[in-house]
Amino acid sequence: MRVDIGKYLMSVEKPAQYLGNEINSYHKDLNEVKARMCLFFPDIYEVGMSNLGIKLLYTIMNKVNGFYLERGFSPMEDMETLMRENKIPSFSLETKSELKDFDVVGFSLSYEMCYPNVLNALDLAGIPLHADERGEEYPLIMAGGTCMMNPTPMEKFLDFFVIGDGEDTMTLLAETLVRLAGKSKAEKLDAIKDFEGVYIPKLHKGIKRIKRAIVHDLDKTPSYSEQLVPYIQIVHDRASVEIQRGCTRGCRFCQAGIVYRPVRERSLEKNLELIEDMLYNTGYSEISLSSLSSSDYTAITPLIEGLQKKYENKNLAISLPSLRMNTHSVDVAVNISGGKRTGFTFAPEAGSQKMRDVINKGVTEEQIIETAEAAVKAGWDNLKFYFMIGLPFETDEDVMGIYELVKKVTYLCRRIRKRVNITASVSNFVPKPHTPYQWHEQMNVEEAQRKQHMLRDAFRGMKGATLRMHPPKKSYLEGFLSRGDELTGKLIELAFVKGAKLDDYRDNFEVWQEAMADLGITEERYLGARDLDAPLPWDIVDIGVSKEFLIRELKKSEEQALTVDCREECAGCGMKKHIKECGSLTLDKK
Repeated sequence: MRVDIGKYLMSVEKPAQYLGNEINSYHKDLNEVKARMCLFFPDIYEVGMSNLGIKLLYTIMNKVNGFYLERGFSPMEDMETLMRENKIPSFSLETKSELKDFDVVGFSLSYEMCYPNVLNALDLAGIPLHADERGEEYPLIMAGGTCMMNPTPMEKFLDFFVIGDGEDTMTLLAETLVRLAGKSKAEKLDAIKDFEGVYIPKLHKGIKRIKRAIVHDLDKTPSYSEQLVPYIQIVHDRASVEIQRGCTRGCRFCQAGIVYRPVRERSLEKNLELIEDMLYNTGYSEISLSSLSSSDYTAITPLIEGLQKKYENKNLAISLPSLRMNTHSVDVAVNISGGKRTGFTFAPEAGSQKMRDVINKGVTEEQIIETAEAAVKAGWDNLKFYFMIGLPFETDEDVMGIYELVKKVTYLCRRIRKRVNITASVSNFVPKPHTPYQWHEQMNVEEAQRKQHMLRDAFRGMKGATLRMHPPKKSYLEGFLSRGDELTGKLIELAFVKGAKLDDYRDNFEVWQEAMADLGITEERYLGARDLDAPLPWDIVDIGVSKEFLIRELKKSEEQALTVDCREECAGCGMKKHIKECGSLTLDKK
């Protein structure tokens, strides 16, 4: 059934986010469509539409004949209030159809604090929260995204998961739904149960480990150049191309760097072709060259030079969201900035050399200072540094190392130019599944606040430097959810029932605490250290990297020993058992 929201749009903030009909959106004749899915991002439109995965899947799945992929987003609070008051259910953007009218509703989950938003979307749609309570009159509910490397907390709410790279598996899913149009949900689940990366709890739990889906060759993936162009400004309002996938650096805290191994580079020719088509199809004048470490892309210099030559008279802006800390990165940034010097971002992650070695960051204080000075000499006045506190084996002296490093960089850079300002952005470390720190304890709120107070006191009155810190309560809750189990699913549901949702925009900490108390959940169970031999809730997922490697890395971390970059030498993580070409998928190895 089509939902009529027209008469409410002038009563809400940013009404254009509910319209749909953007440039490059799909509009299909429903009489010719055999299967439909709503891809729902459980956050507001301007955040969801900045997600490259949404843009990619929307484009490639809508190319499947007989299949229609529509989108859904969490409404802002003013719209949700109107929807609940007027009994308007959750709807898709393209056809304004109720969620329960689809064959599948799929949630994209890249941040654990969005879990209650999933339940809110189902509740608002009139769909039972539990998978075992949904009959044939309701759609199949699934999820994918990095968070689903630990699917256990969300198992009771979802019928199936797609774990890992989505291009091949999701396209195959679309084709299967078209072929099985009119069949029962059980028949559809049976048909997809052996797809790479598909986890169906009621068929697989306790029986089979699920290997994450891995795209071997980015050059052979379908084009997604017809990216959606929103009518309102979104968080990342530009065209975006993933120039490579995975990372070879081996930072021990980084889940994405582990679970998206091995590094796979799209060829220079394919990247140039994809970008050309993307700019033509979208009209954007800015392109983001996206990856976990963009400056590591083998052909980064020829790629940038090729774009500049082709678009030299068209004012094309090029952005690189992730750069290594070295002067080469500054040279790259100078090359793409076109004279604009807005801000330069570094990620040393830790203030002391000891801690940078602990986490295998592979950067020295000398390199940090050299890079910062090079950036200032090249014209940048605003430098941003990302740090973490609460890392394994950290002492108070290491925390104060953040202040000492920023003080030194500020002093040296302001000698070059007085108006330079350094922003130190400090987040709270959260151990993640499938990393060497998955067994390590996480600091609690009180400890995070204590360390933050230390830094605030140190930075107070310091000229040329600004300190910003992430709220400890959010990191605390993220820790419960990221390494959660079945009981965490009960916590998510109870917290939602008590009012938790849109946690990025509201302080629901007391709601979560009350739910924890009701369930008898202790801090130690989820934030405490884990035994190396104990089974873990996320063991159901085989990411390709062995536990033996992760344990070795944990021990090397304690010894402050570095592991070399995968591009230089194989560290024996286990990926070669899954992909024989591992280590040969970069352009310099082909």
